[in-house]
Amino acid sequence: MKLNEFCIEKYLEICAAKLHLPSHEICVTTLYGSPFGNYQYFIDKLGTILNMFYSNSFEIIICGDIKINYLIYSTSKKLLDSLLASCGLHSTVQFPTRIQNNSYSTIDNIFIDTFKFSNFTVYPSINWLSDHDTQSIKLHKILEQNSNMYF
Repeated sequence: MKLNEFCIEKYLEICAAKLHLPSHEICVTTLYGSPFGNYQYFIDKLGTILNMFYSNSFEIIICGDIKINYLIYSTSKKLLDSLLASCGLHSTVQFPTRIQNNSYSTIDNIFIDTFKFSNFTVYPSINWLSDHDTQSIKLHKILEQNSNMYF
């Protein structure tokens, strides 16, 4: 599956890697949506991509800089939440990811199926390399024990 056909700079930039684990296949997807891009294009193409992923029966994790502040209500947030919820994906980041001067926002996020991955921890990491803090997610107990190996 080629994602580069959906990428248009400042509209939607996306990259994915598929992990083959003993008990799950997970597609970890990173995306970027520019505040200067066409939001409708972002939503439409993300919907197309999610349908491709969802029809392939593997778990989806989406992370990235989506330029929608999850600390406040907006129609853009509601539209994205509805689209992601149609695939069982929900926001996990509940803390500011960008703090500058006297303002802060949560424009970076990680979306997972919180019913399938109900045991997780999300935490910030200040990296001093960007005006955004990084986020990390730890999924607990997603690998089943193999009789010969322990994961």
